[in-house]
Amino acid sequence: MEQKTKQLFKAKGQMGGAVGAVIALITGVGVSVLVLIFVGALGGQTYNLVEDDIDSINDSTIQGHVKSGITSGFDALEQTGNYLPIIVLAVVISLVLALVLGFTMLGGGSRGGSAL
Repeated sequence: MEQKTKQLFKAKGQMGGAVGAVIALITGVGVSVLVLIFVGALGGQTYNLVEDDIDSINDSTIQGHVKSGITSGFDALEQTGNYLPIIVLAVVISLVLALVLGFTMLGGGSRGGSAL
């Protein structure tokens, strides 16, 4: 009977959440990096395509505002890229905390048994 109980805990497993969290971590970091790469590349390409249109604006005030808006957008993208390691660290810490809290609050001994 005890062997069946151990097999049941092993079959249901406490590691299911950990595997999902690791997959979510890898996916989240990968998506974040790809977004930063593609936003920068596509933003630069878009600017190259519309640069002549921006230069053809007759009002110099509007033209200056458009160019300063574009410049500040690329500055913000660069700063976000510089903070990517901190963002990744925050994601890792939140996943680890979620795992630890999930094991201590919902799993383990609080439901009357353990996998060991």
